[in-house]
This record gives sequence, structure tokens and C-alpha cells, in this order.
Amino acid sequence: MNDNNPKGSLFVGEGVVVKGTFEVPEMAVVAGLVEGELNTKEVLVDTTGIVNGRINAEVVEIRGEVTQGLHVTNHLNVRSSAKITGLTQYAEMSVEKGAKLSGELRVIDSAPAASGYSTSSAQSYQSSDPSDDE
Repeated sequence: MNDNNPKGSLFVGEGVVVKGTFEVPEMAVVAGLVEGELNTKEVLVDTTGIVNGRINAEVVEIRGEVTQGLHVTNHLNVRSSAKITGLTQYAEMSVEKGAKLSGELRVIDSAPAASGYSTSSAQSYQSSDPSDDE
């Protein structure tokens, strides 16, 4: 990714407060406070960042706080400094020791399978069987 203001990206700096629903085509970095919903491809909530709302994205890394849950269609990376509350829906997740998660966790499909098989129901802590690959 480009270093200086990549096209289609949002940066909320430390001390900045923004409110509303945000549609961000590429990446959002939150070091300040977002009050509302964030819809984007990739998100980093930094250690000073707080999202008082819901995040909908493909790839998410949380180092700060998210108060109303997440919907992550690819990978969710929860760092040790993270605090997440609410419904967390994810395709894949990694969690570092020390992270604080409260609420409900649900596994979702990262991409709809050709067979129409879906795991979007509340199948917490379950992933597909690796022996099904071939």
C-alpha cells in the first residue's frame, strides 16, 4: 500500500472525532474516535483508536477498542491491546494473549461456496474440515 494518502482511504488521527456512516473503498486507519458505522475493505484500529459503532470489512486488525462488534469476511487479527464488545462475526480470527473480547462470536463464510454450503449460522469456534480440500 502507498505510504502517503492512498486513494480511497481514510485516516482518523489521534484526537480527531468523526460521526456518521463511512463508506471507504480501500483502507481505514483509526487512531482517533469514530462514532458510527465503518464499511471498508481493510481496517486498522490503532491502540489509541476507538470505534463506537460497527465495522464491516474484509480484513481487520484491532489494537484499540470496538464497542458494537464486527463483521469480517476474511481475517480478523485481535492484538493484545484490543478490547472488543458486541457481536463479532468472522471468517478467520487470530487473537493475541491479553486481548479482551466480550459478546458473541460467530464464524461466517469468507466467500460463498459453489455448492451453496453456508456456515453463517451461529457455529462459534468451528471451521471447515481440512480433509475436505480435495
